[in-house]
Amino acid sequence: MGALKTVRELKREEQDFEWYPTTREIIEAMYWDLLGDKVGEETYRANGKRYTMLDIGAGNCKVFNTIKEIAEEQPLLDEKWTNHKGEENEYTYSRNENERLANRVFITKYMAIEKSSILTDNMPKETLVVGTDFHENTLIDKQSDVIFCNPPYSEYEKWSTRIIREGNANTIYLVIPQRWGKHKGIAQALKDRKAKVKIIGNFDFLNSEDRKARAYVSLVKIELNYKKFKGRRYSDRDSKANVDPFDLWLNDTFKLFAEKKGDADEKEKKKYEERKEKIEQELVAGNGLIPVLVQLYNKELDHLILNHKKLSEVDSVLFKELNINIDSVLEAFKEKIKGLKSFYWDELFSNLSEITNRLTNKSRDKLKSKLMANASIDFTESNIRSVVIWVLKNANHYYEEQMLELYDTFTTEEGIKLYKSNQHFVKDDFRYNRREKNLEKYALDYRIILHHYADSWDIDNNRLPAGQYENIRDVIVIARNLGFNIASDDFLYAGRYDKKIYYGEKTNLFFAGRSEILKKGAKTLDGKIDEVYIHTCTPNENGERVMEKNGIVYVYDDENEADWIQYKIGEMYYSQENIKTENDIFTTVKPYKNGNVHFQFNKKFIQKLNLEVGRIRGWLKNPAHAAEEMDITVEEATEYWNSSFTLLPSHLGNLLPQQPEQKPENEAEEVVEKEIKKQTLYDAAQLDAFRNGILFEVA
Repeated sequence: MGALKTVRELKREEQDFEWYPTTREIIEAMYWDLLGDKVGEETYRANGKRYTMLDIGAGNCKVFNTIKEIAEEQPLLDEKWTNHKGEENEYTYSRNENERLANRVFITKYMAIEKSSILTDNMPKETLVVGTDFHENTLIDKQSDVIFCNPPYSEYEKWSTRIIREGNANTIYLVIPQRWGKHKGIAQALKDRKAKVKIIGNFDFLNSEDRKARAYVSLVKIELNYKKFKGRRYSDRDSKANVDPFDLWLNDTFKLFAEKKGDADEKEKKKYEERKEKIEQELVAGNGLIPVLVQLYNKELDHLILNHKKLSEVDSVLFKELNINIDSVLEAFKEKIKGLKSFYWDELFSNLSEITNRLTNKSRDKLKSKLMANASIDFTESNIRSVVIWVLKNANHYYEEQMLELYDTFTTEEGIKLYKSNQHFVKDDFRYNRREKNLEKYALDYRIILHHYADSWDIDNNRLPAGQYENIRDVIVIARNLGFNIASDDFLYAGRYDKKIYYGEKTNLFFAGRSEILKKGAKTLDGKIDEVYIHTCTPNENGERVMEKNGIVYVYDDENEADWIQYKIGEMYYSQENIKTENDIFTTVKPYKNGNVHFQFNKKFIQKLNLEVGRIRGWLKNPAHAAEEMDITVEEATEYWNSSFTLLPSHLGNLLPQQPEQKPENEAEEVVEKEIKKQTLYDAAQLDAFRNGILFEVA
């Protein structure tokens, strides 16, 4: 979204908050300061620089995007480096990939605090929003290598002072008015953190490429881990800050406090159970999930802080007489706050089942670990909204990525069919060609042998290796994401250690939810159907209790709540959900004691999977191209094309972010809004779901 259009929307929604994007000139100055000296071909030993960053007041993430752009503009150094010291001493070395990237800065983890929902909704998917309102969020628990902030000018003293005092980083970059040095609060904060300051450059916004302003600023660099050694100053980005911001915050908040430890493990276990019980009681009472979690979290946090504040009233002499270690107390308090946040974020994650049930084991663990690694984010309604949006943006990426990973896992020499245009592939050297990426434009066969290793423990206990169970569960997840309904029992047991899948025996995993009625004489896995019954609550046409029509026996009973189907095979009777045919089989699994598992998949599933992977990887241009390359009709290819599950905001039910609907006041604004929507990550319907969701409404 263009900056001017964004500003218009921000003003219309009253979300401007003095947003003036940092100019590229300022960002370039910070880039080269982060990198250090630029190197040329004459330098051999140099590497690219990697940082984690917290961007406070991130806006449209211009800092992140521009650093990425500048890095990509830097040419790679040559693969070979030659030391030119005369012919006799001349020698050549190879540069590794990181050495060739010596002039590039990488932001390996980008965290943002931004109040405007319009801006957060349109941030890149790499962005992890760790807070919304700057004044409502703590900084001491948000650790990063670098903090960047271009604060609102009307509050720059307050923002700068707090960032310096609470920032949990090695380096802080601030874009603030050139008169900043006259502010005593900033000076005192620098003194308290034992920090050193450097002016990277002076700039203005008179010719800003985004939003012009009569503002003259400095790019101020604050080093929090600055030290002196043998008369020379140096700054080590891997060392700790001179003054821990958490300790500084505690000293500001409390005079002195301590806590007597008892049976910590038992207390924590009991507290965990009490929390779960309170949440359940509130939900049963009809209260919404998000309000319940936030209310209980705030209640516990307030109680925790209040108790420790009371201890500050106790005479410090008494603590010394009791031999209480204050450092241990501070650390325990810090861990309690961290544990409290972690519990409630984990509780939120456990309620994202619509997302997690569609993830493979690896993808689910990856998403959860990424979220829980940042469980120090303050547990507020606005932050929850940002996290849900972050999950929405990233989940679809995982859905696509995991499909490709599974496809590669199931790619074996015995289980592939080449596209008609790829007959040059030399299959005799399968492993070499796959390693060298010459294996492309192929489809999986519906029969696949998946190789694995089985140890004696698995064999003796007649159960599959854990890796093969995981493969079975993962392929079921992918099938669900392609629109196939797999029987829930099979979905559950395929991911557990049990003895339902035996070595040397075939096990069928079935589709669920068949709606069509099977005919008399139809073949099933239990035999041929002798009779078909429909037990109905609708009177029969013949006025009698029993009527036969088109090979179906209708049995009337006015006590039936709804029609239900029954089949007779031999002397046994089967309900609709318990009868299975060949067409109901999703896959047949037959494991062997050498660790291998033979799969025979439903052909429609394999066709869909092959088509979607071909589309994603660019092997197939359109349905017509798919019909040319694979054993599939144009009609089938058209039906299957782009059939992968895509997560929409409306899928999250009571976890939808809520934004009040704001209608344009005139026709011109409506045109602008439509143009803005075209450029966002989500379409108009999805944006409406964001605005009109029910995240914070009581159920």
